[in-house]
Amino acid sequence: MMGKVRLIEPIASIARENRGKLPMAIATGGRRSIMETILPQLGIQDWFQAVVTSQDVTRQKPAPDIFLEAARRLGVDPQHCRGYEDTDLGLEGIRAAGMEAVDVRQIIPPSCLISSL
Repeated sequence: MMGKVRLIEPIASIARENRGKLPMAIATGGRRSIMETILPQLGIQDWFQAVVTSQDVTRQKPAPDIFLEAARRLGVDPQHCRGYEDTDLGLEGIRAAGMEAVDVRQIIPPSCLISSL
């Protein structure tokens, strides 16, 4: 299925516009090996200064750990971070980290969430 992963354009557009202007990270419940395949496949591996996976933290979403670790790696106070998420558990984790949470399900059609990043 990894070959079918596509960018969700409204979200990719936000990242593209801020690339090189703002520090950005990926905080994913996925495994590092998967991200190391998908990001180059999508051509976005150099858009992000940090990639934090489920393997980098002990407690998973809805705990804020993955988001706090992403902010730490970027050197940014969590209060100055915005997280984009497509699950209720992830949104809860972002808010628990003290970050602004954006529910991408409000931005994109649900069908895009099944096979996209």
